[in-house]
Amino acid sequence: MNALIVLAGNPPSKTLLKTEMKAADLVLAVDGGFNVFKEHALEPDLVLGDMDSVNMNNSSPVSAIPLVDQDRTDLEKTLKYAVESHPIRSLVFLGARGDRVDHTLHNLKICASIDPEIAIIFKNEMLEDEEFSIELIQRITVHCDFDLRVSKGTTLSILPITEYKGLKSKGLKWEIDWYNHSLGQFSQSNLINKTDLSFMLDSGCAYVAVYQ
Repeated sequence: MNALIVLAGNPPSKTLLKTEMKAADLVLAVDGGFNVFKEHALEPDLVLGDMDSVNMNNSSPVSAIPLVDQDRTDLEKTLKYAVESHPIRSLVFLGARGDRVDHTLHNLKICASIDPEIAIIFKNEMLEDEEFSIELIQRITVHCDFDLRVSKGTTLSILPITEYKGLKSKGLKWEIDWYNHSLGQFSQSNLINKTDLSFMLDSGCAYVAVYQ
């Protein structure tokens, strides 16, 4: 099952939201993430969270499940519900990047501990005056390889925020050769040389960020 999870960070455009909804078997809004659905007259399958930032009313046809646990974030609670209630094989996140960097990093760290067989990707549209139009962040593990559609010359970075060992690439301008996070080895602003880019990983997980 492919799941789309929309958070309350930078809101996706209506076009991106509708595209990802069509590709998903399950669409979840996390608390204030429901507001972008409401703005575009769209409906998720469920709204989850502590409901302190969501703009819902009694006439809304969308089902909501309050998840009250102040020791965990709304994303943590939503992920627990999703993986325990559905056979999730892939997760796409929208609205996971916000004005506060601690929220963004926390979201990535939370998803680093999810079942390594679940494919995970974050999609963030960039501002109009920025160099790139979209940021795609994919988690790669021993079980989930890089499979984003990319063009030659696309900018790529390995985000140094998760533990990994034996990271190796095939298809970059400056190839990654058995990098280990513990040694401070990562790659920033690299360039993709081949559209069939691939990675190898001995253990852990790494986040690959593509800007295009």
